[in-house]
Amino acid sequence: MKEQQIIDFLKLRDYDIRKTQNARWIDQKCAPDVLSIVADCILEFTQYNIEKSFSIRDIWDSPYTNENVKMIFSKPDLNSDFSMHEYDKFFSQPIK
Repeated sequence: MKEQQIIDFLKLRDYDIRKTQNARWIDQKCAPDVLSIVADCILEFTQYNIEKSFSIRDIWDSPYTNENVKMIFSKPDLNSDFSMHEYDKFFSQPIK
């Protein structure tokens, strides 16, 4: 993607949260690093097959996801009771 394409795309919307009072799109769970790893985990799970369906739970339960999220974000195991609430948001918000 070229720089001008990115600029043109960003001009399609008004991102001024003072107008909408809705900053949900910049929630920490939707930060670029989180979006990137969740997208990567989806691509790994689907093997780049756009016809393959998946659920949030499919991505969450993937060994690839567990290994990479722990390594990149220094988070606990995805199957830990301690982290269930945190991971619920970690996966559900970017996938919505």
